[in-house]
Amino acid sequence: MMLLIKKLSEPKSLLSIGVIYTLFISIILLIPSSDIPQIRVSFVDKIAHVLIHGFLSLIWLWYRFSGDKCHISFKNVFVVLFICFSYGVVIEAAQHWFTLTRNFDIFDIMANGLGSLLGLLLYWIIRNKIIQ
Repeated sequence: MMLLIKKLSEPKSLLSIGVIYTLFISIILLIPSSDIPQIRVSFVDKIAHVLIHGFLSLIWLWYRFSGDKCHISFKNVFVVLFICFSYGVVIEAAQHWFTLTRNFDIFDIMANGLGSLLGLLLYWIIRNKIIQ
């Protein structure tokens, strides 16, 4: 198990995981909403956005700070989170402009931002557990 975790934590593996995950959620978030099973629970859409962006931020933070590529600083963390957040804004705009059954939702963008911050928190927790 530790060998698998070590292998998945290598920069090349993390880059592949990040690119595949980003492409996957791009497709999922741009398919027509009529093709998605309807769930009649309040805020389940927002929870999904938080989870999706939390994992997105976690992957890209892990990739950015794996190995000796750069040291962790506020600026470097901000750049990763800003890119992940901007990606969420672009997806929301693309839903508005390029799909007929989806639209731009400011609350989705807020959920994306919250998810990115939770991804950072999870990254810090995991990183501190591994280092100790």
